[in-house]
Amino acid sequence: MFFTLPVRTTLMSLSAMASIAIASPLEAQDITIMAAPEVSALMAACTPIDAQGPAIRDHMMERGWMPVPVEDRDAIIPAFGAALFWSFMPNLPPDARDDNFDRLVAGVTGAASSENASFLSHNGEYVLLLWNGDSLSCIWAGPQTDAIGTLAVQLGGFPESDGVATAGIQQRVEAGGREWARGMSVGRTPVDDLPAAVAGSTITDSARLDRSPL
Repeated sequence: MFFTLPVRTTLMSLSAMASIAIASPLEAQDITIMAAPEVSALMAACTPIDAQGPAIRDHMMERGWMPVPVEDRDAIIPAFGAALFWSFMPNLPPDARDDNFDRLVAGVTGAASSENASFLSHNGEYVLLLWNGDSLSCIWAGPQTDAIGTLAVQLGGFPESDGVATAGIQQRVEAGGREWARGMSVGRTPVDDLPAAVAGSTITDSARLDRSPL
């Protein structure tokens, strides 16, 4: 499956990021529960070994996500793909991104258009779900958000970097009598490091969770 990595993760206290503020012990009625950030909700939904792409799609749509119309994809996929250059073409040196940008966009467009895919949007954030048999990829990109910073800390932290920074974790999982590879990674791309074709894009943070049987 296109863009699926053999990765894994200890997840998901790091995806259940609900914040509870209590005014005082005597004012229980004033408890406020903040909804989990969308990227955290996605990672939590994708974590179970038996999670399935169509069910995750339906879950995200219940949260307000909508399919990206086919006629709008040409305007969105370049910025989405650029934020995930580090993941889609991990061995590509930074100075080769512009020369390979069209190839990246074509690959993401093909993946998003496949039968076993769903490309969703919500308030300037985007999700690409890909599934093939028991393999699954959940890929998110959006504007810079504290949620990605929090996830990065729980995945070991972003290293010091002059450009793109990533953090991730991989695991081998035994479930249902089978062995699985599962993993999660997050990335942050400085605006100045985006390809020239999407200069000024606000989509700079990204995350993905991948699962496949061994």
